[in-house]
Amino acid sequence: MKTIKKLLFVFVCIVIAAGCKNADYRKTKGGMPYKIYPGKGTQKVKVGDFIRLELTQKANDSVLYTTGGKLPIYLQVTATPNPYDISEVWTSMNVGDSIVATQMIDTFIARSPQSVPPQFKKGDRILTYAKITQVFANDTLARLDDEKGRKELSVVEIKDVEKYLADKKITAQKTPSGAFVQIINPGTGNLVDTGNYVSVNYTGTTFSGVTFDSNTDSAFQHVGPYPFVAGTGAMIKGFDEAVMLLRKGGIAKVYIPSMLAYGANPQSPKIKPFDHLIFDLEIKDIQEKMPTRPEMPQPPNVQKIDAPQQR
Repeated sequence: MKTIKKLLFVFVCIVIAAGCKNADYRKTKGGMPYKIYPGKGTQKVKVGDFIRLELTQKANDSVLYTTGGKLPIYLQVTATPNPYDISEVWTSMNVGDSIVATQMIDTFIARSPQSVPPQFKKGDRILTYAKITQVFANDTLARLDDEKGRKELSVVEIKDVEKYLADKKITAQKTPSGAFVQIINPGTGNLVDTGNYVSVNYTGTTFSGVTFDSNTDSAFQHVGPYPFVAGTGAMIKGFDEAVMLLRKGGIAKVYIPSMLAYGANPQSPKIKPFDHLIFDLEIKDIQEKMPTRPEMPQPPNVQKIDAPQQR
């Protein structure tokens, strides 16, 4: 797989090359400048196809999004593409082709100012590099390819975390899906089970040491044990599986590969796409099931009496 660094290097090289050959740029019907770099493929993209893309977008010098050579994007090619958008060009490309496109924020402001996100300003531009790596005739085939890619990435990530733990001489227990739990204090009583109502304290950091959330640090403004129903998908999978190895009072450090956390779509700006995470975790309480909320008292059944009519 390509690394993010390698993908961005290729992207920058193409953009520089494109900048030196502005005469080679064409414009879509919607007015977007673009240039296609032909690959060796001969399979033409058609309306209705599902395409698999490696993609990087930059706003000026900042990366907005990148597949990073890890999980590609899957899109369906429609007969009505968006104007001033890269979707206008798909049917002009073959499998293996790459494209560089430029979108000016000034154009978006002029056409639809209310749709422009506040972080963009006049003079900004968005550069997009995309490469079509495969075409599928239907969404079933695209979904199967996506599932295969996710499984392969999960295997790679688990190995990455295993190496991290080995390098630091950390002994940890592996959960069924591939998170790793370093049990510091197992706690007492029964293990957490599916359906139990669990209250936890936690602090989450990335492998690079950035703290992105905590319910014990007042800086994050939500101090206090966090309750959830275990084993029901209320938490990210790596976290959910980790609590099953602990009892009340249990303390552990949990190492979670990104595919068992937030993957390509982190929930915090402090987490980068495909960041592996570490949670310091403490089980504060375990109840067999979620407590039922007391019913609100019903108002008394008072018959309305009309006011006497004046005579």
